[in-house]
This record gives sequence, structure tokens and C-alpha cells, in this order.
Amino acid sequence: MKIIPKHFYTGGLLTILYLGLFIFYQRQIPTQELLIALPFVAIIYFFLFNIGNPAVQIYLDEAGWMDKQKPLLFPIFLWFILIIYVGIHHESPFKGSGSLVPFLFVFPVLYYQAHSRTNIGRIDYLILLLFIVPLTLISFEGDTNLPVKGNGFGSMFKISWALMMVYAFGQIRKIKDIGFYPIFKSSFLGIALISWISFLGFVYVIAWTFGFVNPHPFEEIMRDGFAKSVLEIMRIWIGTAIFEELFFRGLLQNMLAQQINQSGAWKAYWKYGIVSILFLSALTAYALAIELIWFPILITLVLFSAAYFLEKKQAQAIGTYTALAIISMIFGLAHYHKGSIIFVGLAAVAGWAYGYTYLKTKNVFYAALVHSLVNFSEFLFQLHDIK
Repeated sequence: MKIIPKHFYTGGLLTILYLGLFIFYQRQIPTQELLIALPFVAIIYFFLFNIGNPAVQIYLDEAGWMDKQKPLLFPIFLWFILIIYVGIHHESPFKGSGSLVPFLFVFPVLYYQAHSRTNIGRIDYLILLLFIVPLTLISFEGDTNLPVKGNGFGSMFKISWALMMVYAFGQIRKIKDIGFYPIFKSSFLGIALISWISFLGFVYVIAWTFGFVNPHPFEEIMRDGFAKSVLEIMRIWIGTAIFEELFFRGLLQNMLAQQINQSGAWKAYWKYGIVSILFLSALTAYALAIELIWFPILITLVLFSAAYFLEKKQAQAIGTYTALAIISMIFGLAHYHKGSIIFVGLAAVAGWAYGYTYLKTKNVFYAALVHSLVNFSEFLFQLHDIK
């Protein structure tokens, strides 16, 4: 119990820091809009920095907040502040498919309250997809950016998704090691930076081979200045990286690794995984660039070979690297919409870098840091030539 205030204090300090950065970067917007957005930024970021903390989750259990119908209070509160924020700006969150949001927020909480589980199973993936997929398809009326028409501090709506994933699967379902909370360790930072630099080295080799190295990479950075670069990294972190890393690493990779470990049959998952991914890789290459069909197949073979070697060496718990290879390739194939098979292959290797950072730190925030740095580093290459 004594450690809880310390963790709330850390989350509170980070919230204050983000409020300061928010005021600094949004100082040009009207004062009225700034004052309207500030309390919502404070609330949503305080939750962001605290809700996934294992110590906070234990505290909530011990304090009785998980008894009976009380677990529903959090999704209802998230929905409540969301509709207030939209309503303040004279828009309605109840139009069209947006009216389904409150149901989707409470759905996983209600299910796991009614069906407590210990081992990871297919139903967990189904519940996760039934939560995420509809939210990605919903047309939510109203601007929920912080601030409205702003850029860099995320969306109330999208951050609420992430919070609900952490709450439903971490607090209610009790899935271990999601790692959605800030922790400061120099060794973790070192792992993140090494993963980022290693990936950049790999991309540079590919870029040099295919001719998309940017001959003047720092011109735009020098012109825009340091402050804008920091804002861009923050925008990527909260707008893309933290959400994707929570979904792909904190949940999918983590759940699959635990499931494989529970079964003890990592070779069966490895064989099924490599056959399925090779087929999907070839199919994707056929759709995008049949002449480069060898590239995603090569990436698949390299990642799965690395996973096989590490599993045989028992570098970590059984299933850890098999799950890493499978989810990394799924992450890469999910970038099919970019229209480039080269980009798909690079995204798969990036997925390995993010997943490796996650499994070494057991923390989504460091995986999201690598993700943010990788996306920010696109200025080093002429990616529009391959998209």
C-alpha cells in the first residue's frame, strides 16, 4: 500500500510535464480553447500514465473498486468525459455509428466479469478483435483532438481506446506483463536505442541496394528546428506508436507467448506460423509486386530462423521468440495499405525491433519509443520512392 502514492506521484509528475509541453506547443491557439482543453488533457494523460501500473491495479483490487458492478465505472467515466468534450464544441457524439461506442467500452469488461479465465485461449483474441475492429470502423462525429483542430497531443477518442484495452485486459482479465506504464531505467533506454540504431543500419543497407537513400536528409530538420522535431516525435508516440505497440506487443505478442508457453509445444506453433506467413507473404507480393516476391519470403525465413535458433538455445521462456516472429510478420503484412512490398518487409523487421524491445523491457512505452524514433527517422530515406 505504501508504494502506491509513489506510483501515482510519478504519473502525476509526467502529467504535469505533458501539461507544460501542451501549453508551450499550443500557445498560439485562442486562450479560451486552451483553457477548455487543459482539464481534459490532465485527466486523460493522468489515466494514461497510471492505469496500467501493476501497483495501481493491486491497489484498486484491495480498495474494493473491482467489486460487483464497480468495474463499469471506469468505462462509463471515459465515455462521459468524451461526450462532454465533444458537446462543449457544439457537436453530438450520438450520430450514426458513434452511438455504439459506450457499448464497445463496457462489452469486454462485462464479458470478463462474467467469465473469469486463467489460461490464454482463442476467446481472448476474439474478444480483443471484437473490441478493436468495430472501433476502427466507427465514424465518430465530432473533433476529439487535443486541442480541437490541433496536432501533437492525440485524440480523446483514440487514447480512450488504449485505456480501455489496458483496463479490460489488464485490470479485469488479469493478463500479465502488458507493461503499459512509465518506468525509468537506463538499461531499458539503452535497449531501445540499440534496437532503433540496429534497425536503421538494416534499412540503410536495403535503401542503398534499392536506391532510396536521401542524399540531403537533414535539410528539413535544420529548417524546422529542434522544437518541431520534439513535437513530431510526441505526435507519433501518442498518435500511432503507443496504440499499435499496446495492441501488437503488449497484448497480441504477450498473449501468444504465454499461450505457447502454456502448451509447451513451441515447434508446432513455429511450423504452423512459418507455413501460414510464407503463404500470406507470397500472396501479398503477388498483389503488390510479383517480381519482388522473394523479399517478404526472405524476411519471413530470416525472422523465423532467428526465432528457431533462439528457442532451441532457450534464450527466454518457451514460445517467446516464436510469438515475436509471428507477430512481427503480421505487423509487417498489416502495412499492405502502403502499397509497397519493400515497405511491408521493412515494417516486419521493424516489428521485430519493437517486439524485441518489449520482451526485454516488458514495457510498451519503450517499444513505442523505438516505434516513434523509427517513424521520425523516415527523413533519412526517400520512402515515397517505394510506397
